[in-house]
Amino acid sequence: MDVLNNLPAGGAATEILRVHPRLAAVFDALDACSWPWLLLRGGDDLALPAGDVDILVDKGVLPVLDGLLAAAGFCRVRAPGHGSHRFYFHYAVDDGAWIKLDVVSDLAFGPYQQWRTPWAARCLRRRVRRGTHWMPDPADQAWLLLLHLFMDKGSISPERHPLARAAARTAADGGRIAESVRRRVGAGLVAEMVESVLDGRFDDVPGTAARMRAAWRGGLSPRLIAGANRVLRHAGAQVRGHTPLLGVMAPDGAGKTTLLNGLHADVPLPTKYVYMGLWGAGPWDKVLGRIPGGRTGKKIYRLVRGGVLARFYRRMGKVVLMDRVAYDALLGGSGGGPLAGMSNALALAVIPAPDVLLVLDVPGPVMFERKGEHSPELLESWRQDYLKLAGRLPGGRVVDAAQPAAAVQRVATGIVWETLSRPAGTRPATRRRNPGNGRSPAAQESVAPVAPAAPGAGAAEALALHLWRLLDWRFLIPVLQPRNLGFAGQVSQETEAALRLLDPEAVRLAGPAGASCDVVLLASPGRGHVEAAGLALEPGGWICVEASRSLLQRSGPRTLRGWKRTLERRGYQDVTLYWNAPNRDRTARLVPVRSGVAIRDTLALRKDVRFGALKAAAAHLALALHVFDLMVPEGTVTGRRPEGGGRP
Repeated sequence: MDVLNNLPAGGAATEILRVHPRLAAVFDALDACSWPWLLLRGGDDLALPAGDVDILVDKGVLPVLDGLLAAAGFCRVRAPGHGSHRFYFHYAVDDGAWIKLDVVSDLAFGPYQQWRTPWAARCLRRRVRRGTHWMPDPADQAWLLLLHLFMDKGSISPERHPLARAAARTAADGGRIAESVRRRVGAGLVAEMVESVLDGRFDDVPGTAARMRAAWRGGLSPRLIAGANRVLRHAGAQVRGHTPLLGVMAPDGAGKTTLLNGLHADVPLPTKYVYMGLWGAGPWDKVLGRIPGGRTGKKIYRLVRGGVLARFYRRMGKVVLMDRVAYDALLGGSGGGPLAGMSNALALAVIPAPDVLLVLDVPGPVMFERKGEHSPELLESWRQDYLKLAGRLPGGRVVDAAQPAAAVQRVATGIVWETLSRPAGTRPATRRRNPGNGRSPAAQESVAPVAPAAPGAGAAEALALHLWRLLDWRFLIPVLQPRNLGFAGQVSQETEAALRLLDPEAVRLAGPAGASCDVVLLASPGRGHVEAAGLALEPGGWICVEASRSLLQRSGPRTLRGWKRTLERRGYQDVTLYWNAPNRDRTARLVPVRSGVAIRDTLALRKDVRFGALKAAAAHLALALHVFDLMVPEGTVTGRRPEGGGRP
């Protein structure tokens, strides 16, 4: 179709072209301001544009342009080194497509906008109306298109041959821009450009374009401008404003990597992919396996590296796509001893919390069919663990990932856009998800924002990540997700809020009867708390006592060794004492007191603090005399109630 013939002299449209609602909102916003604008190209492709929507605006509108387009639903991406170009994006969720605006205030040509012109204001004065939008004067439009093809592209693709011929026919009649082009490149090259297109000699276009670029005269040095813009582009594109961090959790075979790689490739925003797999194979695995703590050291290195990268990319204005997140440490089975517990706690401290957490929901048999790893039953149990955890985490959303990968990616793209376009300081509304409704995943909603199952869900969602760090004692026992949690002693309101993240119906033990728990936490317990815990604890259940050394205490154990012996005398098994280093309020490590290696390693890390060397010397002496457990200032004692027998 010869689109140039659709521009009648009077500016009245001869046909009504469909315009996407978001573009119509942009045109209305620009019309409402007092500055002129026009659509440079693509006037016949506005229903759902396949490429960029190129707009020329007056420089006077630039101070308010971001706000105008944000109100129309577009997000700006800063791109240094692109001259006057400003890029804006919108994701049309219903259409599953991105719309990109390329807004300029100057008319410059070349891959680095190095050939500048003074034509912008003149073209805006000669603009004509075409239905919902403004277009250049037909002669201006023809010359701008030909210069775009020759100076910017350097060639003409076959699908653009008809459009180029139509522009050449209009340009052959002259125009205001024609004379200016002749002064810059010479009348001979201008004639060669027009004739090569009219005659269909498109193979000659690259040679003509190269000669026009070399002959261009006027304005600042094109080479200087190109060099400066080339350097500026090294900074990379940046999303203006808050950049979201998207985390994905799921068992193996659910499609995490496939989804994130698809988003990284197809989302036209500046994105960075961060892989947080901590146990992946590496070239030094054999060596590290022979070193005590080597594998844990490798895990710590990877999580610190991933956490630093995620924070750096976000500061650089990138949308961060994180494969696995720190919340994996909260799943059942992620323990493995004190060192693993400390590394899991470090993961929660170092890795930034995601703005949106996608939990991919796929039945166990489907995951097994995809990768053939583990077993359908084990994968299904992991699936249920992820779903339970997702219900208690801020920003959690469950995505039906049993559907085709393209459908999952479309849903995830919509979530990314929703987060990106949300006004600062607001949170997405959540809806209650009912995983026990008997429906298969395919029958569920494609996306259901997850709300905690307990009352007070909004408060739980607002809790900061540091609350999870108050639950580090979980890594000392094999039960990361208690079924029935009890607590007693001097439990602060903040700690109680954290406990209810684990179990919304956690019970404060206040009497000798009623509760039945598989895990009990005692914080600085007093007289009767240990007995109440023993009455409430189920056979095989675990008790955790957080206590401090107090030599002036009148009754009860005065040291952590005393608390350990108290549990042993009451019949608890597997009783273990841990040092909360440096203290319970700022626990950086949970050190098993029976491990001299772990204690010495911790002391070495603290030798540079005030009096650190003196304290370390005293601790080493206590180790040699086997009385270190008497010196531990604050710690945690764990024990397991026997499967048979009476109450402890």
